[in-house]
Formats: sequence, C-alpha cells, structure tokens
Amino acid sequence: MSRAPDASFFLPSLSMGGAQRVTLTITGGLAERGYDIDLLVAYPGGDLRSEVDERVEVVDLDIPIVPGVGLLAGLPSVRSYVRRVRPNVFVSTMTFVNVVTLLSTLGDAGGTRIVLAEHDTFGMPHGPKVRLTQFLARHLYSRADQVVAVSEGVAESVVAGTRSHASDVSVFHNPIDVEAIRVEAATPVDHPWFEAEDRSVVLGVGRMARQKDFPTLVRAMDRLHDRRDDVRLVIVGKGPALEDLRDLVARLGLEDVVDLPGYVENVYAYLGNADLFALSSIREGLPTVLIEALACGTPVVATDCPSGPREILEDGALGQLVPVGDPEALATAVEETLSNPPQASRLRSRADDFAPESAIDNYEALIAGR
Repeated sequence: MSRAPDASFFLPSLSMGGAQRVTLTITGGLAERGYDIDLLVAYPGGDLRSEVDERVEVVDLDIPIVPGVGLLAGLPSVRSYVRRVRPNVFVSTMTFVNVVTLLSTLGDAGGTRIVLAEHDTFGMPHGPKVRLTQFLARHLYSRADQVVAVSEGVAESVVAGTRSHASDVSVFHNPIDVEAIRVEAATPVDHPWFEAEDRSVVLGVGRMARQKDFPTLVRAMDRLHDRRDDVRLVIVGKGPALEDLRDLVARLGLEDVVDLPGYVENVYAYLGNADLFALSSIREGLPTVLIEALACGTPVVATDCPSGPREILEDGALGQLVPVGDPEALATAVEETLSNPPQASRLRSRADDFAPESAIDNYEALIAGR
C-alpha cells in the first residue's frame, strides 16, 4: 500500500453500536468531501459492514482472538499499518482501542498525528478489565496529539482522569444524519404491538450489557403494568446479557408485556413508531440513540447518568431525567410522559443541532491541522 490516506479511523469491529455508527457517518462525510479515508477494523464481519461508504477503504486487520489478551493481540498489526502507510491523521475510537493505538505507536508514529475519540466517561465503577484499561489510559492519553470527547461531561472526565491537558481535549458532538433517520423511521414495524390502536409501546435500544441497565427498565415496566395494562415494552439489541434479561422477564411473569426480539435491521422504524423511548443506562458518553429518538419526534425519558442525557435534553426541558437504577422513578416518568407528551416539533428541532455537518467540519479541520 503506497498511498498515504488523509485520515485512518480504527474500530474494533463493525458490529452494531453507537460509536460504530458515528464513525461510519464521519468517514462517509469526509469521503463525500473528497478525502482519502481508510477504516481499520480489528475483527471481521459485523452487522454494519454493508453501511460503510463505498468510497472508504476498509482494511481488515484480522487480529487473532487470544483468550485473556483481547485487542492487545493487535499491537503488531496496528504498528505495522501506521509505519507502512503513514496516514496524515490516525483516529481511534473507544478507550480500549485508544490504549492499543497508543501502545502501538510508542516512540514512532512516523509523523502521523494520533487522535483519540473518547465516547465513555472516566472514573465510573467497572470490572477489573476496564479498570486496567483506564489505568493505562490515565498514563498514556497525554501522548496523543488530540483527544476528542463526545460531550462536555466526557471531556471533563478525561481531563480529570488522565494526564491530558484541557487544551488538548476538544468536544465534537456525535453527528446524527437526522434526515436519513426520518426516512427510515417512516417505515411501518411488523410487530402486533405497534399495529394495535389500544396499545402504547415503550422502546429500549442498545447492546445487552450491564452499562445499559435494562433490568431496571423491565422492573419499571413491571410497576407500570400494575397501573396501566395498555402499555408494552420492546427492547431491541443483542449482547451477553440477553438471556439473563429474558430470565428476568419470565420470573416477573411479563412475557405478554415485554418483548426482546434481539437485533432488528431497521431500528429507526421502531424509534419512529414507538410512543416513548426510555434510556436506562448507568453511564454513557453521548447516547446517540437518545438523539435519534428526538430526530423521530418520539418522546423520551432518560436516566440522569454521566454523561450526555442532561446535555442532550437541556437539563430535562425536553424529557424527564430520573435517578440511575430507580425503577419506580422511571415508571412514574414514563407514565407521566405518555399522558402528557411534549411537542414533537421541539424534539426534532433539538436533534437538528446534531446534524453531521458540524462534526465533519471539525474532523476536516483536524486533517488540515487546524
């Protein structure tokens, strides 16, 4: 490979996820503007592979899966790519990927500027693996040329939790292709609950993992169903906690009230046809799906978790914010919002603030060295 791309972006995979979707929007937007863009992917496959812009060069690193090592097994592949190709800018996304990037380029980035895109909040409780990742990040992040945080809260946590200087940390809000989302959201959903006139459907979306705290959303529905038997809950997504969540639904006797269909091809159709979107997360960076729900004009309720929901919902003016892990508060907020939804036009207007042009402008400035 003799060409030197204007920018190379590095993702662990093209599996469904907010950070992945954001990266595809940015890379596609830069390619549309005529930039030469590579997209490095650690592991093959992924539901989003078909959505990569055809002008973006996908580079499969095919990193071996080594138990207990994870993405660290990719250090030689990343180092070899950077030294061989010498991209102008190398952008990695998510903390553990950022750590691998920094370890791979220690001592020799060959003139390539290293930019870290941080989507998560530092300092939150985690398991041993993530604690190790954040320990390494704390000592390595200052070696990057720039850290891009997706929200003010994430930026503050990076400055507080690493050795990065505030002047080296910028805030680039996640870009959301609101017009494309609205087109997809107009598609009918092939699901009996969405077709019923006498039903209100609450929607949850995300990877089935502890961070999303879907058990609290299910328990909130358990409480709400005692007060309103016309409300149903659908949670779409897949992940390691899916079977545990199905077990919880069964234990609570909610099989006729809660549906867990797993991965769906057009999540925007679900967002556009739901009566309310609920975000139950313990932590976020800037939850893309919350903005996507606003783009559809769908009422929202969210936990007041770090970081993002308060910033997106303008301190609760556009949707109720509830404490993390409180099913009763979540149930009450859902009930009140279903009974008195906000104007859809206000929600759509807020989503327009996250249209892609601003974020793509920011990355274009990075490429130009501004």
